[in-house]
Amino acid sequence: MSQEQHSSLPLTEDTNKRDYVYVRYEDDNDDEMDIYDIISLCLKGLSILKRYIALLLVFLVVGCIAGFCKHKLAKEEYSSSALLFVDLNHDEVSIGDNVDVSPRINMLANSLSQIMLSDAVIAPVAEQYADESETVADKMKSLQESLSVDAPGGSQTVRVTVTDEDSLVAQEICNDIVDAGISALNASTSYATVSVISPASDGIAVANNDSAVSAIGQMAAIFLVLALMVIVIRELAIAYKAHNAAKEQ
Repeated sequence: MSQEQHSSLPLTEDTNKRDYVYVRYEDDNDDEMDIYDIISLCLKGLSILKRYIALLLVFLVVGCIAGFCKHKLAKEEYSSSALLFVDLNHDEVSIGDNVDVSPRINMLANSLSQIMLSDAVIAPVAEQYADESETVADKMKSLQESLSVDAPGGSQTVRVTVTDEDSLVAQEICNDIVDAGISALNASTSYATVSVISPASDGIAVANNDSAVSAIGQMAAIFLVLALMVIVIRELAIAYKAHNAAKEQ
């Protein structure tokens, strides 16, 4: 009887050990990360980056060179502006002495701005200046992006500005859009009188908004992100191979 009790003790002890191991790995709290796990992951990440420091430096240098070249090779643009004066045609409009004409003039100035930005004005100009390497639709889109028409509230002036890589072309396009816009407005109404205060000016170089430091910084950041992607993909591939090797063993 005592022998049976004695022989059953090791069995009970082994069972408890197995239960303890089972409970230890199935505990829900083991899935939660604490501060020590985060620190450990950060240290592992730093150790991985140390192994690839040469790759990061190469990508950083290449990115800086690419940003510098991008800034230097950026094409210079030129801006040409024309200033117009909009008024009522008093021969066509009878207005009392006490009537405020400012709202009507502002409406005409805004109408002229919208006409100059419309396809009816831009399409003929785009067809005239489109070269063999682009379609008329592409040139229209380019003109719409490079054209700005400003009609300040409370003012009778309208400023038309065109930007192009060629100073002479910018001036010519500005004059053509002004002429086409005035003709379209006169064809729509006889109440407006538009005078050209100053025709399209000579093309003035537009300052490049992106400085050399900004261009270099942007390209360096892009190349560093590419380097980190290469590192992550490589490390995942190594971990995958190690996992398969461990399973085979």
